[in-house]
Amino acid sequence: MEKNHNEAKLLRIRYKRMGILRMGRRHLFEIEDQRWCPHVIRESITDCLLGLYNLLHMYEPAYQKIAELLHQTNTNSIIDCCSGSGGPVKQLRDYLDSNNLQHITITLTDKYPNLELYKRLEKSYDNRLIGHPSAIDACRLPPSLKGLRCFFSSFHHFGPAQAKNILQDAVDNEAPIALFECTQRHVSDILRAFLSPIMVWLVIPFARRLTWPKFLLTYVVPITPICFMWDYLISNLRTYSQKELMLMIKELDAPHYKWEVGKLWSKKAKSYIPYLVGYKH
Repeated sequence: MEKNHNEAKLLRIRYKRMGILRMGRRHLFEIEDQRWCPHVIRESITDCLLGLYNLLHMYEPAYQKIAELLHQTNTNSIIDCCSGSGGPVKQLRDYLDSNNLQHITITLTDKYPNLELYKRLEKSYDNRLIGHPSAIDACRLPPSLKGLRCFFSSFHHFGPAQAKNILQDAVDNEAPIALFECTQRHVSDILRAFLSPIMVWLVIPFARRLTWPKFLLTYVVPITPICFMWDYLISNLRTYSQKELMLMIKELDAPHYKWEVGKLWSKKAKSYIPYLVGYKH
């Protein structure tokens, strides 16, 4: 126990010494976001992310934060924005169930909804995980989708204007909001991106059903690992720093909102999780 504590302490010291990259945020393009990105590539990338979430349990510290926010705001539903392949939502569902929060519903939404995945999740979780069948713009959620708005590994996809709109839209609808990232503009995270093709080769067989197109584009012609490496690298460069998030909050018309910006330590992933939560008080 003490050994793990000391290891975590050393890693924190190393993070502080290396420091956040001095350069500002770079909103370069991610392949997965592009309309021209083939469906099989986009699905393979999200499959890899899903596999890493399941393997590393990197968002484990975030689930308690979400449970606390649900209690503070007396909210009984979660709207997961930019869900992709479901990401850590299944682990969140399991966490809520194990903490007597079975009554909390979770709705998955995405600009490119994965209807096949939604059907499987709905069946596996007796409709306590629900997939919204229509394309949803995270910048402006329809009024029918009420609840805590969650963003896992997705807020960095939005430029400053869109990101501000997401926060302001939550405020205007008096909806609590929580953002969590597993990336940051940090030297170690940038270096880790260049090793990500190895993770793709190891993880993708266990992430979800491995089809022949996915197999060929991963192991024969390694397009998927290259695309994943690029997107992982750019995701780090696009992630907002705590200072940038605080400045964004100051520009909002939200005098009745309480905000919290910080980082959570993920023991299993051995990395920090930048986060932001906001709610009416």
